[in-house]
Amino acid sequence: MPTTKCERDSLISRVNQESNLVCFLESPIVYKSKDLDLVIDYYSIDELPQTLRDWTFNLVKQNLYYMYANSNDGWSDEGKKKEMFAPEARYLVARSATDEDDLKGFLLFQMVQEETMDDDVMANCAYCYEIQLIEDARNQGLGEFFMSLLDQIGSYWKMDKVMLTVFKANKGAFKFYTEKLGFELDEISPGACLPRYKAKHFDYELLSKPCQADRKKKEQE
Repeated sequence: MPTTKCERDSLISRVNQESNLVCFLESPIVYKSKDLDLVIDYYSIDELPQTLRDWTFNLVKQNLYYMYANSNDGWSDEGKKKEMFAPEARYLVARSATDEDDLKGFLLFQMVQEETMDDDVMANCAYCYEIQLIEDARNQGLGEFFMSLLDQIGSYWKMDKVMLTVFKANKGAFKFYTEKLGFELDEISPGACLPRYKAKHFDYELLSKPCQADRKKKEQE
């Protein structure tokens, strides 16, 4: 359940002090499909080498530059790097099981606190900041696998929900999250909490889904 500010700060602070947030998962984390045989490596921001910093940033820019450039806030190399390489950032990086230099995609997440419609209550979130795949790794279930890992991570560390931001213009991503993965507009998303005439001026929505453990708890109630 969402927590008070004191409880929230204590939990999030404790989780963010942990270096390995996937310690409960079987190692190595692997993913296989018809055309993919991958290992998923985990990195805290302090462990992420410069080569991967460069690669992840360049992939985001390659995939999303024009969408950002046409958004209300625009694109900023400096701003995006500040977000991607924040002290609390964690990465899951997919690479070929036979060639560690053959990189296929990554998920960037943080454990954060987000507001709710109750001014006195905050929600603990496993927040997906980026999920990016190279072209030949798409449509093979890897994105769904990344998000299932984030759900497991959030559940293990007692987060309330998985959350993310998506551009309205990114129709494919919006459909993927809502129709395939079951995400819904978060209660604080513009489209959920504002009148339509105000919400239409925002070029993004916030999506969320209760973490696995929280869903099971509600089903048992």
